[in-house]
Amino acid sequence: MSTVAFKEHSVPLAGLAVAGALLAVACYAYLRLGAYIDHIEGAVVVSAWEYAASGIPLYQLRDGLPRLATYYGPLAYLAEALPLAAFGAKIVVGKLASMLAVAATLFILGKHFLTRGGSAASSGLFYLVAGMTLFVPVSFWVRPDPFETLLVAAGVALAATPAALGLCIGLAVNFKIHAFVYFFPLLIDILVARQWRSFLLIAAAASISFALPFLAPGISLYDYLSGLLSQIGGRHPSGTEIASVLVTALVLALPLLYPLLTQAQVGRDRTYALAAIVTLLVLIYPATFPGAGPYHFLPLIPVLADALSRLKPRAWVAGITTLPLLLLGFLATLSVSHGMAARRGWDLIAADALALARQAPTRAVQIGYGETSRSYHIAEFSRAVLTLNGFPARVDAQVLMELSPIGIDGSRRWVAALTRCDIQRWLLPKGQKPFALRNLFYGLGPVFDADFRRTFLNHYRLTASDRYFDIWDCAVPNKEPSAAN
Repeated sequence: MSTVAFKEHSVPLAGLAVAGALLAVACYAYLRLGAYIDHIEGAVVVSAWEYAASGIPLYQLRDGLPRLATYYGPLAYLAEALPLAAFGAKIVVGKLASMLAVAATLFILGKHFLTRGGSAASSGLFYLVAGMTLFVPVSFWVRPDPFETLLVAAGVALAATPAALGLCIGLAVNFKIHAFVYFFPLLIDILVARQWRSFLLIAAAASISFALPFLAPGISLYDYLSGLLSQIGGRHPSGTEIASVLVTALVLALPLLYPLLTQAQVGRDRTYALAAIVTLLVLIYPATFPGAGPYHFLPLIPVLADALSRLKPRAWVAGITTLPLLLLGFLATLSVSHGMAARRGWDLIAADALALARQAPTRAVQIGYGETSRSYHIAEFSRAVLTLNGFPARVDAQVLMELSPIGIDGSRRWVAALTRCDIQRWLLPKGQKPFALRNLFYGLGPVFDADFRRTFLNHYRLTASDRYFDIWDCAVPNKEPSAAN
């Protein structure tokens, strides 16, 4: 590379190096962390492992209510179940599939951009890696987002092959039902090229790839869609995330807007870039739902990076307009580092819970909940560890929180089980009021209603305490758990 060319590309290349280092450090720190970053990660692993190890259906109702409340498609669970079944039920193993998705995304699009060369390559690569850094830890956590991003990246690279693009769309929708939105710019690009017959192949391949996982035993399309519709119907957009969502959308759009407004762009490349920006605007709507946020933009990063690459802006201009992404990515990485630091030692707490469960005279042992946010997150992680080690999870506060917005008090279904002492021993966070947790995410009052808490106190007694947990045992001696459990 000549001196002039090096100067031209110095900003995006330097930015790419910094963004790549930040992303690599964050991924490494996450792999080393003996816990999860987000409470939903444990819920995904629990459902995945119960399906893989015990054949428990993914979407089957229990006492007329859902067993889970985060209605991802079956591939979100199968992708985690496969490495756990193959390499052992361990927390670090559960993170491997997501890490592989990150690496594959970078490899596929890196190869795709490098074939274009020049500013198209440097600007696209810098935007891609900076965008993935902006969304840490979503880029690599144990949820569908890394896999959606990978499939969109594959769709970008394989867009010239209709059947392959359709395969990517169907698989992505099997992770999250709205994932087809991320492929709109690619479909618009095909439409502009008047390749009408391609849509038939795309639709056929997408339909088949979406349907295939539902042919597996224990995965019902009807149960999945029924539960999903009940969740969607009870939620409405909220203004709490609107500021961060709009700022993120603006920062993502800026590198594309500059060449669109200053360069004489015509034809498919301009239309493709405009379609990517319109799709970004459309995604603002789901991003403002309670429990959502700017991370809904992550799977669109491959398309936005590809659109920028196709616009072929001056390398230094693309680098400068992408720098805000890198700055926000740096701040996101710092925030995640603090979050992971706060979770160091949680593996020891979960190991203590597992030791107590193994020492118990019964297998009917469960993690319970206290009253604080920190105790809730530790309990969610600990129940995942217990599930991976032969103590299947039953009561899940995360599911109950998610059911509240659609008007369901899920804790009531457990009152009869408490009365029978189906769960003979509870491990509750030490020094906490039993089951006094309030809904942390929707502000809808107690997670466990008064009848549940009263029944628990009437049928269980605090019998011992150790460093991290209080042990509550059934007050009725020699009570065997119900065969139904």
